[in-house]
Amino acid sequence: MQQYDLVALRAFVTVVEAGGFNRAAEQLEASAAAVSRRISGLESALGVKLLNRTTRQIDLTESGRQFYADVVNIFESLAEAEDKIQTRRGTIKGNLRLAAPLSFGVGRIAPILPVFMKRHPELKVHLQLEDRFTDLVAEGVDVAIRIGALKDSTLVATRLASIPRVFCASPEYLALKGEPTRPEELASHHCLHYSLLSTRDNWNFSTRNKARDIVINGPLTTNNGDVLKEAAIQGMGIAMMPTFIVEDALNDGRLQKILNAYCPEPFGLYAVRPSRRFTPAKVRALIEYLKMQFDDGLLNANA
Repeated sequence: MQQYDLVALRAFVTVVEAGGFNRAAEQLEASAAAVSRRISGLESALGVKLLNRTTRQIDLTESGRQFYADVVNIFESLAEAEDKIQTRRGTIKGNLRLAAPLSFGVGRIAPILPVFMKRHPELKVHLQLEDRFTDLVAEGVDVAIRIGALKDSTLVATRLASIPRVFCASPEYLALKGEPTRPEELASHHCLHYSLLSTRDNWNFSTRNKARDIVINGPLTTNNGDVLKEAAIQGMGIAMMPTFIVEDALNDGRLQKILNAYCPEPFGLYAVRPSRRFTPAKVRALIEYLKMQFDDGLLNANA
């Protein structure tokens, strides 16, 4: 039997799943050069080339694809065995990577995460906040918080709550431009658009249990809710916002709810994880904790 170790195997599997040496190195907490050396040593031990390396991408050779398929379950089995031991000991430890949208992460994840970590002091949490759809497998993320419709069927989703949304604007804007009484009137207003919601400039709302879309136009499109909130406060236009972002501004009068008879469709709040045969105890514990924290009552402020 050729001599190689689990460190080299782990490097190979991580590079394949991450899609490159730099991402793999970040997950393995090693340098890209060290990861490359480990795989070169593995290839030497096996006597075959596993990866075709180019400046832009990593491609598996035919031997590499077969070897990956044969060894990938080794680490899942090892993780399951270690997890069973930890569960018997009543401990949860290791690294846990959590991804969440920036505004929700700051406003809702940050206040509750320390309590979870105090319950599991041997767990090291990596919290990644950014307004984009994270590739869980490629970036080694264990759990991601997603808001809105889910598109990736390869992920396992747990619904946590519903997030109400409201149409809102500053009193100054409404005094200047007038308050719309029907959604169709939004076409003649400045509307502030969240780019990750839709590639098109359209908003949806419901009335009498019927969903409708309306085309909008405005001076600002961005992928961050806090930016939209600030623009609305400063009188730039009308925004369609989740209540958790604008609740403070609604409470102190900087923003005002409008079109109350026409509710935007609520968002779903989900915890998603990669679809694997085995779900670690640390992932199960986090999702259960989030389910307890994010019930509908917590997120329904000002709805």
